[in-house]
Amino acid sequence: MCVNVTKLGYARLTVAAGSPEGVDIDQAQLACPLVIVDEADRLSIKSLEELRDLSDRHRFGLILMGMPGLEKRLARYAQFYSRIGFVHEFKPLTETEMRLLLATHAADFGISFDPTQLDAIEAQAAVIRITRGNFRLMERLFAQMRRIMTLNRVEEVNADIVQAARDCLVIGSGN
Repeated sequence: MCVNVTKLGYARLTVAAGSPEGVDIDQAQLACPLVIVDEADRLSIKSLEELRDLSDRHRFGLILMGMPGLEKRLARYAQFYSRIGFVHEFKPLTETEMRLLLATHAADFGISFDPTQLDAIEAQAAVIRITRGNFRLMERLFAQMRRIMTLNRVEEVNADIVQAARDCLVIGSGN
């Protein structure tokens, strides 16, 4: 695995400016000080060591995200583990956090819940019940809800749409 962080920084600055003109190597190196790796638990130790080496040589921050057990796995490799600043376990969102998220950001996902409509309130409750605070599941559920609403030319969300979207997803039986 070979990652050129300078190229990432150069690309970021070029996109931000709308043009590659005026972007120099020093700016590019500073423009990407953080690399985030999702599903890091799926990487081999060789790939993780490569990331560690790149981080050491190019002086960028590294965030590894993965399933529970990643920290225990990394603890077996002292060279790597000694560089871990802290570990944070993401807990499911509480019902209050879910309600706040739905009220303030559901539109970002293309879904809106009208707080004055009983159907929307029931739909919101169904989303909270089905996802149980799992943000990734909520995102997948919203994508299915949007698809169903578009196909059926429905403007307002309701509990039936939420349930239909849930039925389309592969979700454990607890939901």
